[in-house]
Amino acid sequence: MSASDGQDSPHLKRAIGTAALTIFAIGDILGAGIYALVGVVVASAAGGAWLSFLAAGLLALLSGLTFAELGSRIPRAGGPAAYCQHAFRHPAISFTVGLVTLMSGVTSAATISRAFAGYIEPFSALPPAVVSTALLGAIGVINFLGIEASVRVNILLTAIEAGGLLLVAACGGLAIAATDWTAAELSSRLTADASFTGVIAGAGIAVFAYIGFEDTAMMAEEARDPARALPRAILVAVATTCVLYVGIAVIALLTVPLDELSGNKAPLLAVVERSGVGVPAGFFSVIAMMAIANTGLLNLIMASRLAYGMARENLMPAFLGHIHPQRSTPLAAIVVTTALAALIMASGDTAGLAQTTSLLLLTIFAVLHVALLRIRSTEERPPEGIFRAPSWTPIAGVVVCLALGTSFAASAYVRAVLVLAVALACYALFGRRGGATAEPAE
Repeated sequence: MSASDGQDSPHLKRAIGTAALTIFAIGDILGAGIYALVGVVVASAAGGAWLSFLAAGLLALLSGLTFAELGSRIPRAGGPAAYCQHAFRHPAISFTVGLVTLMSGVTSAATISRAFAGYIEPFSALPPAVVSTALLGAIGVINFLGIEASVRVNILLTAIEAGGLLLVAACGGLAIAATDWTAAELSSRLTADASFTGVIAGAGIAVFAYIGFEDTAMMAEEARDPARALPRAILVAVATTCVLYVGIAVIALLTVPLDELSGNKAPLLAVVERSGVGVPAGFFSVIAMMAIANTGLLNLIMASRLAYGMARENLMPAFLGHIHPQRSTPLAAIVVTTALAALIMASGDTAGLAQTTSLLLLTIFAVLHVALLRIRSTEERPPEGIFRAPSWTPIAGVVVCLALGTSFAASAYVRAVLVLAVALACYALFGRRGGATAEPAE
């Protein structure tokens, strides 16, 4: 019997309220991106890096509105796969979109584990691959223990990582206040060597820092009131993190010289050290590691729930849809996605995996904007009680996705094409056997 059959089958527990879901979303977005990528964005956008984070925030807001409406209309753990199945009624599209989304989460978790190993290196003689694998294993265990345990860990780590960002803001703010800036000097510093193409390229990279709001849609079956909770959680999370990111980018640009900030692997640590406040480097590094670990946890929660949801939609092998009877978590999906993250972790470096993740997500976002347009065009009237985004949102979302999707290095496109090829090959090999030709479950 499949996980979706029968009244007495094990099911996901509806245990998350709006407040917890909002914290989950904020915690998913905050973390590795802002802690690790400011220097990389500055390398592309120079003094306009804050504009790159603002542009990426605009994309996240547009895509968040689309996800909020789709999640309200179709509150299933399958997320993008379920949305595309509902919109296009074509199993190959649903399978490919779902698997590419799943791979973006797994690739992101692999990227996170690499960044974590880099931060812990000064404190450990263990090889980075061992540290990364151990982190992924620990995340898998927490994921298995249940969504309530995962949310509790997320709330704790979210508080720590938010506290770290506030510490950066305070240290940087003190340094800025101690400098007698003129308006002209401020303007010059925040536009130094910036260009439109550089800002767009930086925005494409900064998309990685906003990854997480889309994961919230995958928690639909575990939210108490998804039609109300999902939109609120996603929009509050995106708005909050956009303000934080732009503010942190401005502080970094005004605190650390541009040539020192550009390409810096620990940019926020550089802000703290430059401020002269005297915060120990090791203390801040621990905060950064916790932030990175939290992002990895939420990435793999998303990936495992998506694998489970795809199995429920008959788009993946049925065993991935099985729920552990005691923990009420998708054990098989957790094991498979965690193992896959460990394999991908060994195949590339942090920068390359981050770019690939951003490109995959831009592709998925564009497809889902189109899916929402299609759903709207085929209905006589919107269902009652759903969240409805402004009518122009999906159109603007497609335009922004295409604009930012032109800014990556050639290697990122090669990896993205390989992921798409693997998705199509998997569909040909076992997608049909898993029941992918069936109508979506209601």
